[in-house]
Amino acid sequence: MVLTRQDWFAIPFSVVWLSFAIGIVTKAVYDFWQRSTPAQMPLALTVAVGLLFVGFGIYTLIGRFFIDRLYRSRLIYGVTDRRAIIVSGVRRRSVQSIYLSSLSALTLEERRDGSSTIYFGDQPSHWYGAHAGFSTQQGVGTQFFRIADAKQVYTIVREAMQRQKK
Repeated sequence: MVLTRQDWFAIPFSVVWLSFAIGIVTKAVYDFWQRSTPAQMPLALTVAVGLLFVGFGIYTLIGRFFIDRLYRSRLIYGVTDRRAIIVSGVRRRSVQSIYLSSLSALTLEERRDGSSTIYFGDQPSHWYGAHAGFSTQQGVGTQFFRIADAKQVYTIVREAMQRQKK
């Protein structure tokens, strides 16, 4: 499981959302059985909409981590003498080529757990849209996301960039 800075917002939001959704569904069913208030909306519609909200809450709280894990398990990173390659996708594979000769920046972000991220080009801010808290693809973009031996890969890419610019 990969937690990002956006999860500091997304997880509490998901808990509140899910609690609210479960409360609405529970109240609708309780009111129906108790008939304490006149039904303004049919029970089936209220429960169906409520269950959609519950499903979204469950997905944002835990489901997105399973989807992200599946997505990241299919990621393949590669480096040649001219480009960095990212192969991604679960149902359909896509290939992204980053030509080293056109890069303006290369950034290595190290973590305490030993993994690191290599950003190709300008590093996005941590609240960048592609990494919104509800994204299922946290490793998407022009980066090698939390890879092992990143210092060695960074050196290889940096040397290849320098050779390309000559």
